[in-house]
Amino acid sequence: MDSRYGEYPGLDRARLRDGYKRCLENAGRVVNDAIFLKGAGRFRSAYLVLRVAVNELGRAMRLYDAGRSGVQNWEEWWSAFFAHHREGQPPDNQAGENPQKPDLVRRELTHVRFDREKETFLAPREDGDPELRELLEKEAAYVESMLTALPSYGFELLEFRETVQEAPEMALPVLYARVEEIVSGEPAVDETDLLAAIASDMGMSQESVAAGFDQWSRATPKARAYLDLLRRVQGKLKPKGRE
Repeated sequence: MDSRYGEYPGLDRARLRDGYKRCLENAGRVVNDAIFLKGAGRFRSAYLVLRVAVNELGRAMRLYDAGRSGVQNWEEWWSAFFAHHREGQPPDNQAGENPQKPDLVRRELTHVRFDREKETFLAPREDGDPELRELLEKEAAYVESMLTALPSYGFELLEFRETVQEAPEMALPVLYARVEEIVSGEPAVDETDLLAAIASDMGMSQESVAAGFDQWSRATPKARAYLDLLRRVQGKLKPKGRE
């Protein structure tokens, strides 16, 4: 292990969250670059650029896991963080199975090689090669699945789940209040889509979450009217048995 990593600090959750979001932002920019290259017919370059995105998403995964499970040895963790990402899968995705990593890089498709028998250098495949196109499509699908499994709000969801474990009865009312706030402030946001996303994140059925939100929406105005009444009369109320 490289001893220089012993000089790196342990990270609290706030800094882990910051690094996580920066890795995801960078991966998103790189994916856009790969899409541009693919559109220009530069399939080999698009694939190699996507490998950078995979590396950044691997780092995001390590940051998330550190925030979720903690770290016993930070020197070892930093060494793995800076190593080139080759293996691994993103955190559990409530919407489905973990995506599977494609095969390792086919170097004859993407890199200049040396043929020892012919004693000559060989160029990689042309951009129109069907195997190269297939390799690009597999890598693009893998990156997309990782981006889905590693949402930008991953740490917020982690912390909310921890809160729910402590007080499960507060989970949905808190979420419903936030949904109402978002929908009222941003009319372009679709309430149904938002509730469906919450159901997916929480591993619940969309029907139960939507039904709960409907009940909450009907009860909330009455609760607000009651609280407003209490606020207005509280100075006039006296406990029984007191002068």
